[in-house]
Amino acid sequence: MRRSLREGARVLVRMPAWLGDFVAAEPVVRALLARGCRVTVAGARRFEPLLEPHPRLGFASVERGVTPSPRAWRGHDVAIVLDGSWRGAWAACVAGIPERVGFASGARRVLLTHAFEPALERGATAIGNGVHGARPRRLPRPFSAACVELASSCGLEVTDRVPRVHVGASARESLDARLARYGVAADERVFVVHAGARPESSKGLPPDLTAALVRELAVAHAAPRVVIPCAPGEEASARRAHELLPGSILLDAPPLDVSELAALHDRAACVLTPDSGPRHVAHARTDAPTWVVCGSTDPRHTAEHGPHVRIVRVDVPCGPCHREVCPLAGDARNACMRRLEPRHLLDGARSVAGH
Repeated sequence: MRRSLREGARVLVRMPAWLGDFVAAEPVVRALLARGCRVTVAGARRFEPLLEPHPRLGFASVERGVTPSPRAWRGHDVAIVLDGSWRGAWAACVAGIPERVGFASGARRVLLTHAFEPALERGATAIGNGVHGARPRRLPRPFSAACVELASSCGLEVTDRVPRVHVGASARESLDARLARYGVAADERVFVVHAGARPESSKGLPPDLTAALVRELAVAHAAPRVVIPCAPGEEASARRAHELLPGSILLDAPPLDVSELAALHDRAACVLTPDSGPRHVAHARTDAPTWVVCGSTDPRHTAEHGPHVRIVRVDVPCGPCHREVCPLAGDARNACMRRLEPRHLLDGARSVAGH
């Protein structure tokens, strides 16, 4: 495999379909380019602008839930499959790519020539926090670390593990123009608040909790003007938080694209976010104080971050479960978020801000 990743090798990298994982996997792409490989990234077209342009870097569009065309993948020497689906490994196999590297999982391992086996949990309950599953599960750990270990197992050294997200001039200009409509100067820093979430999502911040935290911060730390971005489908919760925060700026018409979202974090004086995709964009673009609220998600899955990041959560007997929608009823429903109080978040905020 070391010889396969020689200078000039043609490498296809199947990237994850989710924004946060796509950003977390970026250092592997950069390491391949540094090795001298010719790289084709296969992923969602809307994420392409996040990659730094490079003469040896190409892009093949593959949307989530769609089986890639093996014909488009032919001619590569190595395929590194970083998504968790069966489709990517199948397409690489049918395309006749001789070296196929990926995570060992179920039936897809038979399609790979080099299947990397992640560490599994042992014992009744995961150390520190977490609920015990019906069988040994993958050890909760950052996806970025797993990608680096997979790369290392086939002879690729990833020396810079901090992801980089490209921001083009057009995205920066578009973001500045949108903020200027609300009287925000081009050099003015803002408080980025990710209040948007899909309906019924157990991972999103409740609007009332968001508003309570932001109000307290504005008094205690003279927080700058609040800007609330959101993605398509997340408008309802973002608008509710905006209603509860007079004077805030809501960027929902239209929602920011991923390049504008990255540009927004360049202007962040501070960031409040749930444990979701924008949290990883923030990690790649800013070292401003960042407070990450983990509800149903296990913080160990995203534990690679700088000292400016504070994880805020409460222990609940049913979590972290990683479910998108809470299956429980009554007082137990969404307890991981409902039991959070502004004081929990403010303790985290003060420690990050150095107060």
